[in-house]
Amino acid sequence: MLGLLKKIMLYFGHLWRCFSTFCHNWKSGIISFVFSFVLVFLCLYILAHRSIVVKRIRVQLPMVISSLNELGIDLAYNEIKFNPMAFFPIVKIENPQLYSLNEDNYWSLQFNDVKGYSDIWGSPQIKFKFSPQGQLIIKDYLYDLAADKADFEIKAGQQQKLALRFADVNIKNLASIKKATFITTSLEVPNESVKGFPSYKSKLSIRDVKINGMVNYPLTSFIDRITAQSEIIGQFKYKDDFLTSIETWVKDGGFIDVPRLVVQWKPLTLVGRGHINIQENLQPEITFNTSSKGLLKLIKSLQDISWLTNSNVYVANILLSNKAFRLNPEDEELTITTPISYSNRRISIENLIIKDFDKDIRQ
Repeated sequence: MLGLLKKIMLYFGHLWRCFSTFCHNWKSGIISFVFSFVLVFLCLYILAHRSIVVKRIRVQLPMVISSLNELGIDLAYNEIKFNPMAFFPIVKIENPQLYSLNEDNYWSLQFNDVKGYSDIWGSPQIKFKFSPQGQLIIKDYLYDLAADKADFEIKAGQQQKLALRFADVNIKNLASIKKATFITTSLEVPNESVKGFPSYKSKLSIRDVKINGMVNYPLTSFIDRITAQSEIIGQFKYKDDFLTSIETWVKDGGFIDVPRLVVQWKPLTLVGRGHINIQENLQPEITFNTSSKGLLKLIKSLQDISWLTNSNVYVANILLSNKAFRLNPEDEELTITTPISYSNRRISIENLIIKDFDKDIRQ
C-alpha cells in the first residue's frame, strides 16, 4: 500500500515538474494569452452593457417626452447620436430645447448640446453634461446663459436617484447663481401595503443669487440662500401614463411633506414647515407654518411694484403688525409667526387672500 502511494506521489511530482517547465518556457505566451482573453472579455462586456443602455434610452426617451407633454412641456432637438463604444459619450443631443406648450406663459431653455456618459462597469447610472453656453427665453425676452457646470444624473436600480446640479451660472441681464442643486433619492418602504411611509426624499438648495439691478424685484438684489427638504409620502408607481400615475398616488393618500424650508433674502429671513397636496385638477395646495423676520417689508415691497393690489393686504398688514415682536433686542426686523398657503391659484396669509392670479388676469 505504501509502495502504491509512493508511486502516485512520484507521478504527480513528475507532472508538476513538467507543468512548471512548460510554464517557464512559455510564460510570455501564457501571460499574453491570459491578458488578451481578459481584455477581449472586458471589451465585449462593456460593449454589451452600453448597447443595452442605448436600447433603454431609445425606448424610454419617447415615454419621457410623452410625460412632459402631459405637464404642458415639450422637448425638441436637432439630432441625437448614440455610441456604444467605451470612453465616448453614450448619447449626444444637438441643440436640445425644453419649452412650455402654454403660449400665454411661454418659456424656453436651450443648450448647444448635451452629452450622456454611462459607467463602463455596468452601474445603472447615466450623467448628462450640458454645454457651457445656452439661452433662456421668458415670453418675449431672450437671455444668453453661461454655466461652468451643469449636469443631470439619473440612477436606476434598487436605490433610484435623480440629481440636477448647476454652478456659476450667469444669465445675462437677469441674474447670476453661484450654486443650485436638486437631488431626490428613493427610500426603502417596510411594507408596500402600509400607507404613510415616505418613498422618496428630496433636497433643494439655491445659494448666492445676484439679481440684475434693472429687473423689477422686491427687497435687495441678493438672495443668500433658499433651501428645502421634502419627502414624498406614499408609493408612486408609473403606470400607463404620468398623469394617471399621479392620480393613483393621490387617491392612495399620497402627498409631499416639507419638514424644513429656509429663505434668506435680506431683509427677509423665513423658516417654515408644511405640506403639499395635489388636488383633483392636479393643481398644488400648499400650506406652511412659518416664522420670519422682514415679512412686513416684503409685503410692502410687493405693493410698491403693484404685484399685490388686493384690499385684503391692508387687513393682513394690521393682523401681522399686531402679532409681530422683537425676538432679540439687537434685531432690526420684527419676528412674525403666521400660516401661509396657496390653493386654487390664490395666496393667503392669516386666511386672507392677498393674491388672486385669476382675478389679476381678468383685470
